[in-house]
Formats: sequence, C-alpha cells, structure tokens
Amino acid sequence: MDFELNEEQKMIRSSARDFLKTECPKLVVRELEESESGHSPELWKKMAELGWLGLSVPEEYEGAGLGLLELAVLFEEFGRAAMPGPMFASAISTLAILEGCPQEQKRNLLPEMVSGKLILTLAVEEPGAICDPEYITAKAVKQDDGYNSITGTKMFVPYAHIAHQLLVVARTEGEPGDKNGITLFLVGAQAQGINSIPIKTIAADKQFQVDLNNVLVSTENIVGKLNDGYALIKSVLQKATAIQCAEMVGGAHQELKMTAEYTKERVQFDRPVGTFQAVQHRLADMYIDVQAARWTTYQAIWRLSEGLPSTKEVALAKLITGKACQRVAFSAQQLHGGIGVDLDYDLHFYYRREKALELSLGTPAYHLESLADELKL
Repeated sequence: MDFELNEEQKMIRSSARDFLKTECPKLVVRELEESESGHSPELWKKMAELGWLGLSVPEEYEGAGLGLLELAVLFEEFGRAAMPGPMFASAISTLAILEGCPQEQKRNLLPEMVSGKLILTLAVEEPGAICDPEYITAKAVKQDDGYNSITGTKMFVPYAHIAHQLLVVARTEGEPGDKNGITLFLVGAQAQGINSIPIKTIAADKQFQVDLNNVLVSTENIVGKLNDGYALIKSVLQKATAIQCAEMVGGAHQELKMTAEYTKERVQFDRPVGTFQAVQHRLADMYIDVQAARWTTYQAIWRLSEGLPSTKEVALAKLITGKACQRVAFSAQQLHGGIGVDLDYDLHFYYRREKALELSLGTPAYHLESLADELKL
C-alpha cells in the first residue's frame, strides 16, 4: 500500500506552499481577519489563474480535471498558512454543482466559478439542523407563476456577504425528520427578502446568519431533483468534512514545526529546552497525533474519491483529527509558555482555527453517534 503523493500532487503541494508563503504572509492574514470583507479580490484572481478554483472541475468546463485527493493536498497547505477567505465555501459549492446539476447548469455555472467571477456558498445549517438535512425547517412553497417562495433561517453561512449566489437547502415537501422533500436552490445573495447578520467566531472568519423571508426563486434554479436532494447534500457534507480535516492537519503540522523550532532556540538552565526528555516526548506525541490525523483523513478522502461507502471513515477522520489537533494545539501553547498566547505571535492563528474547525460540520458527539450507528453498537 503506497501512501506517498504522486508527482502531480507533490507539484500542487509545492506550488501552493510557495504561493501562500509569498502572497499570504501573516501580515496579510492579519489584515484579512481585521477587514470587514475578509476577502482579497486580488488574491482571489491570482488563485483562479493558478487553477485552484477549478481543481476538481472537469476540463470540459474549463477546470483542471483533478479530484478530491488533489483538493485535500491544496487545503492542507491552506491550513498550514492559516489562510482565511471563501476558498473552502467555493470548493464545496463546486462539488455540489458537479454532483447535482444537469449539463446545461454546469455549462452556465462552472466556467464562471473556475474563473473566479462567480462565488457561491452553501447555506445548510439551521438552529435545529447542523449536519442532518432531514431536520431542515426552511420551507420553499411553490407559487403559481413557476417560482418558489423560501422562508427560514440559515446559520454559519460562510462569506455570505461577498457571495454572488447561495446554495440554499430547503424543504419542499413533508415534515422535519423526513428524508424525502429536501431540495437545493440557487438563490441570489442580494435577492429581496434576504438579510445577512455577521456572527463573531473564534477563528475570525466571516460567518453569517442568513434570514430568508419569502425569497422568490425560479424552479429553473433547482439544483438536482425536486424533493430528492437529501442524498446530494449528505454526499457533499461528507466530502466537505473530509477536506476540512485535511485543512486541520495542515494547521497542526505547522504548530508542530513552530514548536520544534522554538524549543531548539529557547534556552533555560543553560541549555535549549528541546534537549529535555519531557519536551522531546511531548513533541513526539504531537508528531504521532499529526500523523494519525493525516492518515485517517486521507483514507476517508481516498474512499470518497473512489465512490466507496465512507460514512464510517469520515466520522473516524473527523473524530481523530479533531481530538488530535486539539492536543497538538494545547501542547504547542504549553511548550511555548507565555508567548504562545501572545496575539503578536503567530501561534494563535492556528489554535483558534483548530478549535473552530473541530466544531464545524458536526461536533465530536455528533460523529461519535454516527460512528456508533455505522458499527451498529
């Protein structure tokens, strides 16, 4: 069994690392975090020119024609750079369009997304429905003129303020708890009846509560099949969870690297603290956690890319990655001492994001329950 990246994947990793190091130093990350938009159109254009926005898009739609594994390699580098922005929201929306749209919609949407001219974001979560779309309560009611009127509240919608369109999951039939009757709609982000409210997060990324009040959407803007969107959104959420794990792995690896370098330079009792056995053991534990997170993550991504049943593997990856990255963050702070919590030092970019991502797309308790169900415990 070969766990090495192939040459193309190594090239993606190398070019992404070089670009993010040059174009997205921590000064830029700080500026993006502190800005209202959290988005740089200049960087977005450059990433589009590199082909990143269409990495998983087939060549017939002007994409690179690569897959989930390559996307994971890219997002591991985004995690390593602690780079904020709408890249993740766009990538997951692209997967939804690829999986759910007919050819004509793909031809209309994907080239615009690949070029960076069209930014989409996914609006799924609600106060009572995080990763279980069957409990969606936002309702789309069909009108006589071929439109649907959508009413409901969506939580934690990333970068809704700069997106051109939202992918809104709504109920078109049945009651909360029914897997049938779920439909995905393309909705203009500035459509009449939409109100976006910023949500302050520990990661300082841009998340929004989006209230929809009788928002009119044409039936032509349905993604996939009417009343049959449950399987589509579950598939997209699984892939999103696995890709997000790769981003967490990148952040944890950078924390390990920063901590190892710091302990070699920090002198106490006339010797570098990294020469003490207790510190060395702590660093070894951090390394073990990073590797455990990486391989469970890539196992899940590989199975997803091969179209194999992956519910168990995705739950396992999220659980192990979430817990492992929290331990890495905790150890990094302890081994750095006081400077580890100084906001003028770069470590905080990582432990803030690791905590936010651990809770995103399903808490540990949610994935434990999912794993127990798969194992029939």
